[in-house]
Amino acid sequence: MEDRRTLIADSAIEVVARDGVRALTHRAVDSEAGLPSGSTSYYCRTRAQLIALTVDRLIALLRGYVEVSGVQELRSSDADDLLDALTGMIEGLLADYRGELAARSALVLELAGELDTTDLVASLLDPSDLVGALESAGLRHPEPAALDLLVVFEGLLWERTVGRLAEAELDHKHDAGLLGAALARHEHRGGRTIFGLRR
Repeated sequence: MEDRRTLIADSAIEVVARDGVRALTHRAVDSEAGLPSGSTSYYCRTRAQLIALTVDRLIALLRGYVEVSGVQELRSSDADDLLDALTGMIEGLLADYRGELAARSALVLELAGELDTTDLVASLLDPSDLVGALESAGLRHPEPAALDLLVVFEGLLWERTVGRLAEAELDHKHDAGLLGAALARHEHRGGRTIFGLRR
């Protein structure tokens, strides 16, 4: 039974990624999953339940990727190691989770104002995931630095998934430079050079 629910959730993600949230119907999921008509309705009686199943599956998949990446446990005195980890995450997500990223973006936009999307937004990274790494790298105020870093990280993911850079070749150095610029404005303990600037 759990395998069937997972198949339905994964198929719903595919429908949303390809056709948008408004195309998410029980019939569309049955067709995508290759299941007999009415199968999705058996597990999700309402569209709200189908959306909830889809969101929960997305969160589980993306948080699983974050945990495997090791970025939450990263502790290095060199902030460039964190930037390398984040750009590596971007590359890995685009290689293996592009559909999930597109579905996440569509769901966040569609559900904002109707449902609490906090967990979906934080499914990739939350500022708290980066605070330890930024403290180790010497940022005097790691919490606001983490938030700034995630603003750029999410922007890059959006543009590379559904925006202007969706068809562009990945550029690790370019993306690391943009992420580094988000940290360069934050005070660093000890006045060491960081990202080409002195603090």
